[in-house]
Amino acid sequence: MTGKPNRVVNPQDLEQLAKLLDGRGGVGDKLGEAFTRASALGVSGKLTAIRPMHSWLSETAPELRRKAAYARLEDGDPLAGLLLAGFTPEQLKNKDLPPDVLLVANATASDGEVDDGWLKKKDGETLDDWLVRVQGDAVTQLTGNEKLGKAVATYIEGAANLSAFFTSSTTALLGGKSLISYFKSSKVLNAPGTFTARLINGHWDKLSRIPRAGSWLSRVPVGVLSGSDEAAMLAGYMRNGAFYMPTSTEANLLRVAQRGGLANAAKAAGWMRGAGIVGSVGATAWGVANLATMDHGKAWKEDKAKYLSNWTGTAFNASLTAAMVAPNPVTIGLAVGTGLAYAGTLVWDNWDSISDGAEEAADWVGDKADKAGEAISDGAKALGSALNPFD
Repeated sequence: MTGKPNRVVNPQDLEQLAKLLDGRGGVGDKLGEAFTRASALGVSGKLTAIRPMHSWLSETAPELRRKAAYARLEDGDPLAGLLLAGFTPEQLKNKDLPPDVLLVANATASDGEVDDGWLKKKDGETLDDWLVRVQGDAVTQLTGNEKLGKAVATYIEGAANLSAFFTSSTTALLGGKSLISYFKSSKVLNAPGTFTARLINGHWDKLSRIPRAGSWLSRVPVGVLSGSDEAAMLAGYMRNGAFYMPTSTEANLLRVAQRGGLANAAKAAGWMRGAGIVGSVGATAWGVANLATMDHGKAWKEDKAKYLSNWTGTAFNASLTAAMVAPNPVTIGLAVGTGLAYAGTLVWDNWDSISDGAEEAADWVGDKADKAGEAISDGAKALGSALNPFD
């Protein structure tokens, strides 16, 4: 029961029933297995009577999910719009989705006079693809300007790709340099993304003297932002024959948690490193969800570069999470390798845009250079004329 006087249906029950029909190990899988075995035994004709079940399953399970989504919509569930778009509760579980997209999706789905066809998940469209497209389509619906909608979607996707490329390439570059120093001179490894934290730890006295900002910074304990070296000492270990006390940016947080509990691990990480770990964990979960909503065979045929960037991006974020939690040669080496792979596939995937942009930039520079040359030439002639008393 949902508590609605005019409805006696539980959306979770409908979704569970749909899962039993077409989910992993459900009726659809067992039916397919039965036909495979019958074919191997040469008795496929005996199953002719149940062959229509294939189409019944493919129609009934989505219809059950659609009805469940409408029931959720009545209950004010923020995910109802995405469920109506064609995603499953499992695919959306624990995902940090943009609240504005959820609001638009639910508002559109609940308005019976508005065509919500543009919200529907397209064949082969992943959760990531859908979110980018639907934000552009929402602008189109609101403004009636299709070009503006496409521009918004292109900008969102481009900004995300640029951010991902910057993160993966800098991680690979800086992590590679750190590994070289580690193997050449036994330099202790720091967790990726802790450069600012190290800067704050090393120059807190100078930063606190900055006018205005310094008065605010002086009230904040340094360990809150960049991590507590005292808590990090719980991760001490034998190194080169001596017991080594790591700093907050060097500490293995798993070891700190094992010896001093999660509270001390959080203190050792500090807000900056902690926020980075939360972000990379979220990005990894998002990548897994994106891969789970993908038709892999179709995605590979349509766009190999984009398909590989989805895999390498998920692998990079997973390895980055491991390196940020427990920095060591293995985890940082994996982050470097997957970072290079991800950056490379992003360049491959966006090569047309990059090359077009470079060509436009070259044209712009050439045009400006010509005009600058003309201006300099005209200026020189004017100067020469001014200096020539006989002109």
